[in-house]
Formats: sequence, C-alpha cells, structure tokens
Amino acid sequence: MQNRIRWAALFAALVVLATGYAALTRTVTILADGGLVIIQTRALTVGGILRAAGIPINSRDNVEPSNWRLTSDGMIINVVRAGRVQLIVDDKTYTTISAERDPATLLSTFGLKVGKGDRLLLAGRSIKEGEQLPQSAYLSLELRHPIEIQIKDGENSIEFQSSAPTLGEALEEQGIEVFASDRLDPIAETPLNGPITATLIRAEPLLVIMGDKTLQIRTAANLVGQVLAEAGIALEGLDRSQPNEDQPVPSDRRVRVIRVYEMVQLEQQTVSHDIEWQEDPGAQLDTISVIQPGQDGVNVSRVRVRFEDDSEVSRKQEGERTLVETKTQINGYGTQIVLKTATVNGVTFEYYRAVTVFTTWYSPCNSGTGTCLNGTSSGMPVQRGTLATYLSWYRALRGTTVFVPDYGYAAFGDVGVWPTGEPWIDLAFSEEEVAALNGEPWVNKPVTIYFTTPIPSYVPPIWPP
Repeated sequence: MQNRIRWAALFAALVVLATGYAALTRTVTILADGGLVIIQTRALTVGGILRAAGIPINSRDNVEPSNWRLTSDGMIINVVRAGRVQLIVDDKTYTTISAERDPATLLSTFGLKVGKGDRLLLAGRSIKEGEQLPQSAYLSLELRHPIEIQIKDGENSIEFQSSAPTLGEALEEQGIEVFASDRLDPIAETPLNGPITATLIRAEPLLVIMGDKTLQIRTAANLVGQVLAEAGIALEGLDRSQPNEDQPVPSDRRVRVIRVYEMVQLEQQTVSHDIEWQEDPGAQLDTISVIQPGQDGVNVSRVRVRFEDDSEVSRKQEGERTLVETKTQINGYGTQIVLKTATVNGVTFEYYRAVTVFTTWYSPCNSGTGTCLNGTSSGMPVQRGTLATYLSWYRALRGTTVFVPDYGYAAFGDVGVWPTGEPWIDLAFSEEEVAALNGEPWVNKPVTIYFTTPIPSYVPPIWPP
C-alpha cells in the first residue's frame, strides 16, 4: 500500500513539473531558408517549435539541435535544407541529395577526399580551406587533380604541378606574369586536361601615361616615337610627348603623352539691373506699378583657352565690349488706404487690406517646443484671438487686428517659424478649446484675411512687410 502511495506521489510530481515546464514561455531563434525568425513559444521540443512556426522539415534536412531536443530559453535552431549535389571527378559524375555543407564530409559520402595539390571547385570557383558550402537547392562541384606543366621562359625552364582549370591560371598562381605583348604558346586559355609544355617569350615593360590614365605595354622599341606607334597612339596638332618622339626611351621606362588643344570662347555676362522703389500716393494700397521698366546689361568678351589633357592651363582675354547698357527699373507702390465693407461668417466689418496667407494652429501644449508654454512675444495669452507669424512680420504688424474667416477677430502678438517662407500665420487656441474640438481645432489651409479698422498708426506700404 505504501509503495502505491509513493509511486502515485512521484507520478503527480512529474505531472506538475511537466505542466509547469510546458507553461513557461521561451524565446527561440530559428535560422531557416535564409531568414531569421524569433518567436515566443511553450512548445516542449525543437520539432514542436518548427511545427508551430510553420517550417516544414524534410527527412534529409539537417536540424540542430535535433527534433526531440527539449527547448530552452534563448535556444537557436538552425535548419539546413538538403539540396541536389553533383560532383565531377575526371570523367566521372557523382550525384546525391544531402544537407551536408562541409566539403570533406560530403566528399567522404562518395568515398573521396581532397588530396595534396587537388582543387575543389564550386560552380568554377575554388573553395578555400575551411570554407563551408552555401545553402542551395543545387550545388555543382568539380574535383581536379594536379597535372605536370613545363614552362620554357627564355633561358629558364620551370616545372611544376597545378590543378588550375587553364594554363593562364596555373601560371598566375605560380607567380609567373604573362603580359599582353608576351607570346605564350599554347595560349593562356588552353584547358589543362593533361601534361603540357609551354614556351614564353618576354617583352620589356613600359608605361605610357595619358592624363589620369596609365597604359602598361611591353615593347623592345628604342625611340619614344616607335613606342607610341606600337601602342597605336598618334600625336596630332599641338599634342606633345615627354620625352619628345625623336628621343630614346627613358631609363625609368615612362612616356607621357600630353593632349593639347585651344579654343576661342565668346563669354557673355549678364549685368543685373537695379530696382528702385518710390511712393505712388495716387494708387491704392497693395498696388504696384512699373514707372520705368528695367533692362539687364550684356557684356561679351573673346577668350582664348588652352587645354592640356582636358584640364585648362591658360586663359587669355582678347577683348571685351558692352552689347546692352543696364537700365534701372523704377517701381511705384500705392499708399492710398481705401476702406471697404465685407460680410464674412455673418459678421460685417470694415477693412483696408485683404491678403491670402497659409494658416496653421497652435496651443500652449502644441507649439513644437516639447513643453507647455502660455507666454507669447507680446505678453498676450495663447488663446483664440492671438496670431503668431514671422519675426519680421511681427515687428511690422504687432497689435494689428485682422478678421480670419472661420476663426474670428485676432491680433498679431507672437513670433513663430514656418519652413516654406510663404505668407503664413499661426492661429492660437487654448487647451480647453483644443480639447472641446477633439484635438483638431483647425485644418491647415490658405485663407484670405482682412485687416480691419481701426487703422493703426503705421501700415506697411508693401506686402509682405
């Protein structure tokens, strides 16, 4: 009886532990199909996590840790998909489907290994030691064995082995440079399919410098002119070389070609005309007239410009004359104030100026400062009836009363900033009114505002001030 009680207690404890473990939420990172997924899970095993994440697993795919491994917080699960592998060795082709990405392990499945001097290629590219194969649906591999190569380079004879695909690559790996003017027989593109003997006849290197470009050639020529001819470079017009064409090739084996040309340019310059403003007492406020049209002046000069290697080296002015004389433009601005009457939103008022501005809104806690401020530049409270505008406008219009459609009467009493530079005013609202209007007391838009009576002692004669 006591044994049954002990086993029942043990079973109950295990159930409690398993239930508690399953209730724990764990953060797990899954690396699969080239992506990274971080999930929160209560799954008990790696396989359960993958099923919950909707990641299907093929029987040949490789999952680390294994599907039956219990999960833990912070666990990383790596899914390597099986792909089709094709391996070519000499004239034989091997194929398999595998998730193995270690080259040595993969070759061992075919009973092969990379021996000394062998070269394993992935899609024609050599695989470096320790490099893992990429995750791909298809891998094309080639295992090349080294072959015997003999190179006769002048009086020297070099023998070595190489598993490179071509003769040129084998020479490059061996540190044997072959220049364009050297003669290699057979050519560098010859495939290395068996033992080969090649002959290399050298030419001497020389640099031809043209502007910011350097041409490396190999030649046996003695004179600079002969070098340029072999390189297919002709001197024309004012072109010159350093050294000259009839001079021997310099000891540093560097020849510079300087392309020289001249052109005559007619350079036209526009001389902007001045603008003068004068009061026109007979014209109404905000009207502008042109009393005297202006005229830009035009000067032209003849300039001879010399270029060397497309860079200007000299400029000589050969004369200048005036084609058109400048003429100052005189504009008149109206100053006559004429009172008009308008009825807007059911309100009738007198006004002396009407202009269109872009309107925005602000409140003590919606002013772009990150804090709540009820003060203004004039001391007026931030509430309906206060306007903010650019500093220059504020200085000219402080205290001036206007009527704003859909807003009401207001006076310029604060300074603000608007990035576009267009005519602009900022309409003030109290926080209580903003709350009553669901946080959006105004829609930013262009509005025609009216400057109402009484007329202040100073009225800016030109708008905007």
